[in-house]
Amino acid sequence: MKKCKVKSIKSLGVQKTYNVTMKSDQHNYAIYDPKTSFSVISKNSHSASYAFLAYQTAFLKVHYPLEFMCSLLSSELGSGDKNKKLNSYWKETTRMGLCIKRTDLNLSKLHFTIESGISDLTGKPIDYIRAPFTVLDGVGNNAAAEIVSKQPFEDLKDFLLRVNLTKVDVRVFERLVEKECLPDSWGSMVSHRIMDKYHAIKAEIDKEKKHLKKSEEYMSQFDGGLFDDLGNSEISM
Repeated sequence: MKKCKVKSIKSLGVQKTYNVTMKSDQHNYAIYDPKTSFSVISKNSHSASYAFLAYQTAFLKVHYPLEFMCSLLSSELGSGDKNKKLNSYWKETTRMGLCIKRTDLNLSKLHFTIESGISDLTGKPIDYIRAPFTVLDGVGNNAAAEIVSKQPFEDLKDFLLRVNLTKVDVRVFERLVEKECLPDSWGSMVSHRIMDKYHAIKAEIDKEKKHLKKSEEYMSQFDGGLFDDLGNSEISM
């Protein structure tokens, strides 16, 4: 059988269909019918699967819009297409009247999540989608995972004491400040004041750690070392 390419498609209305079995892994076959001079495409059952999947997703989008869009947004994280699909799904979510709230240091996760709260406009209970850390440029997966593993944080000092600052360095924190990701409970401060406080608290913590290390080194001298001879000596009368 000669291989050929489909040059054009023409509607023939309602026609009889046939189930043709092919012993090959090729996707489609063009079968020529000499009686009608028409070519029929066989082994095209994948189109039925696509149609069924389209029906299922349409049902979910209509009846469970928040859950469906949340999962759809998460599916495109790290897709490598420069977030083209993610941005289009984001626009579609807002077009549907669903709310996507900004990334929050204490609330965001590695994927889009659903939260319950109070509407800023109506004051009534509302469910909404929370954006994850992974949508932020400059916040890598390691930094995001480290933050999520230590949530929540009472204040800036608690944050600096408990996160691994080799994973969540100052550039990551600056990005979080720039994108207004700090919790409202921390109070409002302009960016440069937050960074001034960041460096001041970090310097204080580094000083405390250095002092503690010196104390531990000093005390280790008395741990079975300095008094060994005295403790093991015999006193003669």
